[in-house]
Amino acid sequence: MLLRVAWRNVWRNKARSMVIVIAVALGLWGGIFSDAFMQGMSQQLVHSVIYTQTGNIQLNQPGFLVNHDMALTIPNTDSIVTQVENIPGVAGAATDIQIAAMASTASGSAGIMINGINPGEYVKVNELNKMLTEGDYFKDSRANQIVIGQQLADKLKVKLHSRIVVTLQTTAGNIVYGAFRITGIYSTSSTDFDGQTVYVRDDDIRTLVNYLPGQASIITVLLHNNDDTKKVTDAIRGAYPNLQVQPWMELSPLLQMVTGTVQQTAYIFVGIILIALAFGIINTMLMAVLDRTHEIGMLLSIGMKPRLIFSMFMLETVFLSLTGAAAGMAVSIGSIYWFGQKGINLSVVAQGINAFGYSSVVYPTLGVDFYADLALMVFVIAMIAGVFPARRAIRLKPAEAVRGD
Repeated sequence: MLLRVAWRNVWRNKARSMVIVIAVALGLWGGIFSDAFMQGMSQQLVHSVIYTQTGNIQLNQPGFLVNHDMALTIPNTDSIVTQVENIPGVAGAATDIQIAAMASTASGSAGIMINGINPGEYVKVNELNKMLTEGDYFKDSRANQIVIGQQLADKLKVKLHSRIVVTLQTTAGNIVYGAFRITGIYSTSSTDFDGQTVYVRDDDIRTLVNYLPGQASIITVLLHNNDDTKKVTDAIRGAYPNLQVQPWMELSPLLQMVTGTVQQTAYIFVGIILIALAFGIINTMLMAVLDRTHEIGMLLSIGMKPRLIFSMFMLETVFLSLTGAAAGMAVSIGSIYWFGQKGINLSVVAQGINAFGYSSVVYPTLGVDFYADLALMVFVIAMIAGVFPARRAIRLKPAEAVRGD
């Protein structure tokens, strides 16, 4: 009975109630959509790093990533790759020969990181083949092909089919030169990565630096599900205790910090919005108490217990808040779904955000658990906001309230 009365009381003054419902709905929609936007950027950044740079897990010799020492190679990589791919949850594994070098053309030079790969195997752990803007991904068997980033191509003033001379050391410490022809140009969401990372066939780089067959610098592992990263990492560490096995969180600690910070910021941002809206709710409910002073006095005079009046105003506050929250969530779900499919194009500021590794097209996304947490937050804020007006109502003196004083 009290629930029904409280719900009807909410709509006794429809204009006033609708104002606060719309305010709550718009405030929550703005907060939720902003959080979905940040979450979308964060998840795309993680996806980009995993599928273009680190994979979910990497294996290498301890100390290799400090200075890319060519002596720290992994032998017998073929058998390791086969065994790793048999671990449950692993989608694929591939080898990579990483060597720091210098790229030169008639227009200039730049420091680069050469990645010697087996093109057929590498597609299992990397989406480079999907990111080409010009040319092809090692389409034929010609020797000394190279695929470079758009940023590097602009810096060296080269284009498709241009020749690049790379300078690097052999395993014996001698300086060698290699001439490569550009057969592909790629573009990722990170301009820094595009400006220094190139790809060649592993056989071509082995010939230059005298690596033995089966030797590689890194083994990259891609998983079916990113949530399995810790479990698979532990399994690989147990199988290969002499190798350094690192998940992407250790390879890119800054990225992990960014993703964690985004989640915390999302709750803080929505919490601030709810606190601001709480003052509007308190004001609305105080107006309701003032408008119904005579009615409250009558109820107290005929013996209605103060706790029931207190409960009635608390329920009205909760109903008012949850109605606005439900409307805001419904609108946010629809808008997030729409823009999650179509994307939000930020090409106007692409150069700036690409420098930080973010994509210029953002697809907002938000987990179901966030909505559950948000509903709880709204309920708690509503309960807090309803206490003061409800206390004000039960502290009225019946005789004075009936006279309207």
